[in-house]
Amino acid sequence: MPEGWYDDPFTDHLQRFWTGESWTKETRPRPGAVPPAPPPPLPPPAGVGTPAQGVGEGPKVINYLVPSIIALLCCAWPLAIPALIFSIRTNSAMAAGDVEAARTNSNRARFWLILSAALGIVVWIYISYVLATTDVPIEQGNLTPFGA
Repeated sequence: MPEGWYDDPFTDHLQRFWTGESWTKETRPRPGAVPPAPPPPLPPPAGVGTPAQGVGEGPKVINYLVPSIIALLCCAWPLAIPALIFSIRTNSAMAAGDVEAARTNSNRARFWLILSAALGIVVWIYISYVLATTDVPIEQGNLTPFGA
């Protein structure tokens, strides 16, 4: 086959240059060919937002998950368990698109989180007070780790 422009063997609407030995990277539109239509736009992922809001502009609901985990470790953990549960429910409701349930669960998580933090602060203050005001009886003598 002599050197020149030929219909591209790889696409229908282009011509590719043949050097006489191999195809090159050079292409041009084939005369009279209609280029393929662009693919339709993909719909946004579920829970991201409606088209009127735009992608990434969905309603904002705070889930309080990280503060609940911190309260579970540092404060009054029995009261932090409901905060953690409601935080997880907030995430589930947002994933399902139920914004009203997410807001309700977020408010409940915040309530339990504040209650846990307040009780935790009171307990830590009490423990600090007891440790600061408790004296070691003199009868016990020298307290060493090895008891000598």
